[in-house]
Parts: sequence; structure tokens; C-alpha cells
Amino acid sequence: MKRQIVPELMLVLCTVIWGGTFLAVKVALSSASPWLIVSLRFALAGLIFVPFFLRSSQSIDRRSLLHGLILGILLMAGFGLQTLGLQFVSPSRSAFLTETLALIVPLLSFFIQRKLPTRYNLAGAALVVGGLFLITSPGGLFAPNRGDYLTLGCAIAFSVYIILVDIWSTPTNALALSLVQSFVVAVASLPFVFLEGIRLAQNFSFVLALLYLAIPGTFVVILLQMRYQPLATPARAGVIFALEPVFAMLFAVATNLEDFASRAALGAAIAFTGVAVSETGAILKRRLVTVFKQHN
Repeated sequence: MKRQIVPELMLVLCTVIWGGTFLAVKVALSSASPWLIVSLRFALAGLIFVPFFLRSSQSIDRRSLLHGLILGILLMAGFGLQTLGLQFVSPSRSAFLTETLALIVPLLSFFIQRKLPTRYNLAGAALVVGGLFLITSPGGLFAPNRGDYLTLGCAIAFSVYIILVDIWSTPTNALALSLVQSFVVAVASLPFVFLEGIRLAQNFSFVLALLYLAIPGTFVVILLQMRYQPLATPARAGVIFALEPVFAMLFAVATNLEDFASRAALGAAIAFTGVAVSETGAILKRRLVTVFKQHN
């Protein structure tokens, strides 16, 4: 039982940390341009990976290099499409559309891996998406524009990333994959850095925000994801990761960036219920059946 719970708890920790990155990005954007933040974030994370990788027994062979390159490109595509989409849609609508990956991952997982999600995974994903709708309150969902399609492309890129991590990542190559993909994103971001124009005003708040984005927000979460996500199914991971806007809202309320709203609170409760259904539905059913048989 403990072996089943630990991976999910580590993925929840990743999601909590990601929730805090919204606040960190907001602070960093007041001092630097978006793509410069992305490039610096992943470059710093890659540099942190280097000493850990050198101390390990892992090596970067052709397969690790290729897989890390593909994972890095998918991360880059996700960030890029999301950034482009934000030019046409609101942040709340972007967050909602991005986290539809909770529904996309099980479908892609079936076609790529032939892994059929359980009814509890699907029910949980539907509840999470419903909860996120209440939290983000995206308007005009029935009048899609270019930004919607770009953001859905972002969700697909992140969904494929989740599935490929499940297929490729093992304890013997997790550091190698983490190192390669971090530097791929850092380098691939550079053309966009120069295209949008470099803006950087160094101050203490920016340094703190960048450190949060690079260390817990990238180094820690990539390492945890590479290590623990393959121990869960992609469908379960997708549902857990979709809680990111929930934790982002909690961070925003805690730091007085947003006011507490009963609609958002209800959405958070529904989203957490969705995760509970996805994670424990089958276990609860078995226990109920056992109890029923004991009393008959």
C-alpha cells in the first residue's frame, strides 16, 4: 500500500510547487521578458543537475540524448504554445484549457500504450475539469478563437510529455533525461528571447522568483516526475497534475493577490474529489464489497 501511495504523494508535491510558480512568474515578469525567464529558469536548473549527474553512475548515451531532446522539445512546445495563446485568451481560460490534459492523457495513453484508463480515472478527470471550470471561470468557451486552438495544442504537448516520461524514464536514466531536457529548453528558448527583445531589471525580488522557478519549480519537480511518475499510470498522473490551478489559487489567496470566492472554493472541492475518486475509487469498491460479504 505504501508503495502505491508514495508516487502519488510525490506527484501531488510537484503540483503544489507548480502552483507556486504562477506567483513567482508574476513577480519575475515585472523585471524581465517572458522568454528570458524561461531560458534562465531552465539553464539554472540544468546547471544544478550537472554535479548530481557527475556524482551518479548514469551516462548520456544516444538513447538518453534522443529521449531528453524529444522531452525538451515537448516542454518547449508546451510553454511556447501557451505563451502564444495568452495573446488571444485570458489567463483563466488558458489555465482551464491547459488542464484539459486530465482528459487528453487517458485518451492518448490508450492509443500510444494501449493502456485503458479505469472508470474511476475517467470519472475523476471529469470532476477535476468541472472543478477547474468553476475556479477559472473561462468565458466564451463556445466561441473558440486562435488562442483556444494554440492552448489546446499546449495541452496536447504536455500530455504527450507525460506519456513519454512514463515510457522512457527509469531510475537508471532519470538524471540524464532531466539534465538533457533542461538544457534543450534553455537553448531552444534563446531565439524567442531575442525576437521579443531582452528586458531585465535586476532586483532582489526577481532573484528570489528566479530561484524558486529554477530550484523547486524546475529542478525538484523534473527530478520527482522522472523518478515517480512511471510508478503511476499516465491517467492518474494527468488527473493529479490538473490540480495545478487549484494550488495556484490557494497561493494567490494566501498572498492576498486574489480575494476568496465561494465559486472557486466549490471548484477546488470538486477537483480534489475528482482526484480522490481517481486514486481510491477501486480500493473503496473492493473494501465495500468485502464488508458487504462479511455481513451476509
